[in-house]
Amino acid sequence: MSGAGRRAVLPGAGYRLPQRLFVDDSQCRVLFFPERGGEPVDIDLSVLPVARELRDWMALGVLGVTGPAGTRRTTTSALDTVNILKRFARYLAALSNPPTAPAQLRAIHLDGYMLTGATTLHRDISALRTILRFAPDPPSEFAARLAQARVAKSDTPTCSYTAAEFRRITTTARSELRTAAARIRAGRHLLADWRAGSIDRESDRLRWEIGDLLDHLDRHGDIPRYECGTPRALEVVRRVGGIGAVFAHLHLTHHETGAAAVLLLCLTGQNYSTLAAATTAHHRPDAHAGGTPTAQLDLVKPRRGGRRAAMTVALRDVPAEPAEAREDLNTPFGVHALLLDLAAPARNRLKSDALFAFYNARNASGFGHGLPKQILQLWGKATDLVCDAPDAEGRAVPLHIDSRRLRLTWLEINQRPVAHTETTLANEYLARNRGNLAEYQKIVADVLDQQVARARTAPPIPVLSAQDIEQARTDPAAVAVRHGLDTTTLQQLITGRLDTVLAGCTNPLASPYTPAGKPCGASFLLCLSCPCARATPAHLPVQVLALDALKARQQEMTPLRWAERLAEPTARLTDLLSHYSPAAVADARTSATPADQALVDRFLSRGLDLT
Repeated sequence: MSGAGRRAVLPGAGYRLPQRLFVDDSQCRVLFFPERGGEPVDIDLSVLPVARELRDWMALGVLGVTGPAGTRRTTTSALDTVNILKRFARYLAALSNPPTAPAQLRAIHLDGYMLTGATTLHRDISALRTILRFAPDPPSEFAARLAQARVAKSDTPTCSYTAAEFRRITTTARSELRTAAARIRAGRHLLADWRAGSIDRESDRLRWEIGDLLDHLDRHGDIPRYECGTPRALEVVRRVGGIGAVFAHLHLTHHETGAAAVLLLCLTGQNYSTLAAATTAHHRPDAHAGGTPTAQLDLVKPRRGGRRAAMTVALRDVPAEPAEAREDLNTPFGVHALLLDLAAPARNRLKSDALFAFYNARNASGFGHGLPKQILQLWGKATDLVCDAPDAEGRAVPLHIDSRRLRLTWLEINQRPVAHTETTLANEYLARNRGNLAEYQKIVADVLDQQVARARTAPPIPVLSAQDIEQARTDPAAVAVRHGLDTTTLQQLITGRLDTVLAGCTNPLASPYTPAGKPCGASFLLCLSCPCARATPAHLPVQVLALDALKARQQEMTPLRWAERLAEPTARLTDLLSHYSPAAVADARTSATPADQALVDRFLSRGLDLT
């Protein structure tokens, strides 16, 4: 407990962990407790067609991967372990001499399984590695092969949508959600008028009867029915458009929940599973007091591992005016705020805190929460969206909605990592995206040209040569005039008293980046284009290290992000070092001290920034 904190909630005296593994002659199952709460689920492993000793060993792996230290934290992912192990177990069982114990597993068993060519192998091998690392005492040969095994994807590589396709998807989802908001608010207004007695039963009979239906629906979660299930007000229900249309007066539909999910994916770039598990719990740092409305959500991405799965995500609005006063579905905050409002009645009926809640006639209760399986595909099919490119016969091709492609398109457009590092973004996501590679390469090339041209529009900062430094000892006035300085400033520059990082600043109160008379607070990278900057040979080791570090960042950042942020200072540093011979640059790199390297590291990690 910290000094300002509170005691953690601990189990009471005598608490014992519940039994999760049940293995005997008649059963082999693991009890799984979903991380988000709810009833525990049985993972039945008795279906694995292998000998009991091997089956029980695999069960220990499932026990670990679905436990507190594991990565399988949702019911769907936990139950999927059965299918993954079953496919491997079926292969083992079909062998002429199948292994019956863990010690009999060999690398050849894994190699043979990979040669089957199953379309799920690239996922199954990775999953087996994750599951079986929790199994005790794996055979060394088998474990070593499993640790190295990789299977390339055999399906079509995932690629991003085109800009026009992504725009159509986003626009359609936004339009449908806005229409749903208008309908539900009209239904609420009608219900309020009915309860207030503002609707005359005789002169406006249909609206009065609809209001009566909505009042019963709001109070009981259903419309009045006979025991057989037929609506009591059958004629009114028919005139409104059916039972589903009555519910839609007050609730989001299954289809509209798909639109909301698509829109949030398009605006945030988060994983589908992360948004599917989102709850209404959030914090408002702005405290509804003006400024930029912001909601902080606690989301979970189990694949990041136990220590990094939980993350806090800020959804921001635009600061023009309070979001409550308008219907802004162009920001994640606006969509989140609307879902909190529109899904509240269904959420209350289900006693759930899930962000997504809706009316669903297929559920026994009439309501559902979370994101149902295949909801994105069903939504896309119902919207009749088509791809940009027709098929070989010139016919329109339906545009399939895939959460991975939506996420990949967001990452390509925004060039910013979401729940992963910039290195992962560059090497794992964008490097494998071949959908718009030519277009992306052209954009990067254009940005590089622009940044380099911008760097070349102004000459490099003045550099004092070794001869200047030597002459300043005997004739400082001449050197000072040559470089536009007074003799006092020249002496301070030579002795290092004016050093920033990459150069020396001859007048910090005359910076072009801050108001006149105020100390410069700009990034030290901007010294490379500042008229107040002067460089000396003493700055060369740090300049060389900085240039090397900027070029190394190309491997850690996306090409477009590097071009936008670092191409210009890299070009300026390159021009600056052209004043020196290659031998002088090499000597400076060799003579650089650990203190010089530490300064560069701190500088490029923004450890020296004032803000």
